[in-house]
Amino acid sequence: MNATDPDRSPDGHSRTIAGLNESLAELRELRDTTRKKALTGGIAIFAVSVVITLAVAAAANSFLPFILILGIVLAVSAYVGMMHGVKLKYKKLVVPSLLKDIDPGLAYNPSGCIPKEEFRRSKIFSNTPSSYTGEDLVFGTYKGIPVRFSELKVQEKHSDGKNTTYHTFFQGVFLIADFNKDFKYSHWVLPDTAEAAFGQVVGNFLQKISLPGRGHMTRMEDPAFEKKFVVYTENDVEARYILSPKLMRTMLALSERFRKGVSRIAFAFMDSSVYIAIPIESGRDLFEMPSRGDMGEETARRTQEELKEILSVFDVMELDLRLWSKDRPYSQRQ
Repeated sequence: MNATDPDRSPDGHSRTIAGLNESLAELRELRDTTRKKALTGGIAIFAVSVVITLAVAAAANSFLPFILILGIVLAVSAYVGMMHGVKLKYKKLVVPSLLKDIDPGLAYNPSGCIPKEEFRRSKIFSNTPSSYTGEDLVFGTYKGIPVRFSELKVQEKHSDGKNTTYHTFFQGVFLIADFNKDFKYSHWVLPDTAEAAFGQVVGNFLQKISLPGRGHMTRMEDPAFEKKFVVYTENDVEARYILSPKLMRTMLALSERFRKGVSRIAFAFMDSSVYIAIPIESGRDLFEMPSRGDMGEETARRTQEELKEILSVFDVMELDLRLWSKDRPYSQRQ
C-alpha cells in the first residue's frame, strides 16, 4: 500500500495500528497493575508458607523443604496465571485487528493450533510425538489462498526403564497451504543433515534407509539444492513437475532465512497442499505483549511484522499464482 491508501495515514502508517493506541494504553495499565497484584499475592503466599514452616518445625522437620517449595511454586503459579490473562487479552484484541489489516480473509484463535493428526500425517518428522502443544492459530485465506499456521512444540519421550526424558524435535511454526499446482502423489523436501555430517557416500546410504514410508530418495539437477536438501518422492516425474528450478531456488533462500542452528525449514507436498515446518529459537514466543516498558504503536507494529514474516513464505513461493487448472493433464502442462 502507498501513502494514498485509505487504510494508511498521510505518513504511510497503518490506521489500524494507530487506532489501537487507546486500547494499548489501557492494556499497559492493566499489565502493570496486574503485575503489582501478582507480586503482592506471591509474596503473601510465600510468607504464609514460611509461617507454617516455622509452626511445624519442632514437630516435623521433614516437612520443611516440602512446605517451602510448595510456597514458592504457588507464588510463581499465581504470578504466571495472572499475567497470562493479560497477555491473552493483548492477543485477542491486537492480533485479529493486525491480521485484518494484512488481509481481511485471515482469522485468529490464540489457544488453537494445527491438529496433531495433520502434523503426523505430513511425515516431515519420523519421531513419535509424546508431548504436543501449540498456540496462535491463524487460518482463513491469504491473497485467496487457503492457509493455516500455528506455533508448535513437539517432544518425543525417551525412557531407559529408570529415567524418562523428553526430547524436543520440533519447536516452531507449522504451516499448511493450498499449493498452486495440482498433483496426485506425496513428496518431501527435508534438510540434508546426513550428507552434511557424513559426506555424500555415507549420507546417501543413511538417507535411503532412515526414512521408511516416504517413497524413495531422488536426486535433483540443482547442485546447490542437493547440498542443502534431500528429496523423497512417490513419483519422480511429478516431483520434478512440482520442484521447478525457480521453486528450488526459493526453498534454498528460505532455508538460509529460517535456519536456527542445525535446524532448517522442511517441506511436504501432498493432496495438492504444501506443509512447511519452520524452526524458531527455543524460548521465543510469537505475537506476545511485552512484559515491561512502554506499549504503543511500536509494540503493535512488531507483532504485525512477525505475522508478515510468516505470511511472506506464501508470497515468495508464489502460491497465489495457480499455474494450471485442476484437471489439466501433465501432457498439456507446457
